[in-house]
Amino acid sequence: MNKFLLLIDDKEEFKEDFKTIAQRYGYQIAWGKSFEDLKQKIAQLHLQITAVILDIKCLMTNDQEIEKEDFIGAAINFLSKEYPNVPRMILTGDEKALDGFKMFFNSEIEDIYRKEPEQLDALFQKIDKHYVELPNRLLSYDQLELFKLINEGESKHLEFKSSLQYCTKSQTQNKELRFEVLKNIAAFANSEGGSILIGIDDQKNILGLESTDFLTLKNENIEDEYRLLIDSIIENIFGNDFQKILTDLKFYVYEGKTICRIEVKNKNYSPTFIFRKRKDNSTSKAFFIRCFGSSRELTDVELNKYISAHWK
Repeated sequence: MNKFLLLIDDKEEFKEDFKTIAQRYGYQIAWGKSFEDLKQKIAQLHLQITAVILDIKCLMTNDQEIEKEDFIGAAINFLSKEYPNVPRMILTGDEKALDGFKMFFNSEIEDIYRKEPEQLDALFQKIDKHYVELPNRLLSYDQLELFKLINEGESKHLEFKSSLQYCTKSQTQNKELRFEVLKNIAAFANSEGGSILIGIDDQKNILGLESTDFLTLKNENIEDEYRLLIDSIIENIFGNDFQKILTDLKFYVYEGKTICRIEVKNKNYSPTFIFRKRKDNSTSKAFFIRCFGSSRELTDVELNKYISAHWK
């Protein structure tokens, strides 16, 4: 990944000096001389730059000739509102302006450096730390949320499933696999709630529905068809009233791979049973609860004690 910085400083001679220093650290420079340039250039470059470097006094518009002390306040407020995740640093040789800045802003939340050799070294050391974090910053909120869930691993509130109705071994549709998803939904409903991520295997590998369940569907709007399929299955197994404890179905997309999240918000208002098919093709009611990393079936005395303890 190329290393870019955005420098906003109205002194072109300093820009050339800074460019030379930045090249020693492996960075390329985009430059602007005003608040006007800042707004224009960051809109184009915010997904590429590691950080914004701001002079403490600068022009507000390109047609001005005298730098303005209110530049830094306008720049920081703009960046905080529009680009809060883009690191910004202040670089100054004006001690008076620096003192004025500290009177109106909490300097602890800003990285401030003087235009001195030692300070410039410290500046680039901090920039390098931001560069390491750049890939994570460029991820969307949904992707960050997905990675957080995956890193947490299966737990009392999280289960991974490769698919809903597609066998990855035989590479064929197998509707009997639905039971594995449904029993976990029931287990969460009988416990404290939780989420199932479909499209991820037990080793936390992102398979994506494109290589599993989406192969069993036909419509062009495949996410809508998948949503309708799950709605239909939930209705048939648990009834429409069960939707009260479900959040809206959520899809995550990472590198072209789609993951579906089914979330049970909390324990159901009554015990949730599910019919299980036996080897002789008969069916029986089953009751599951969620343990630390799996769903466990309760029967007989255990079942009666659990229901008595959790539902009045």
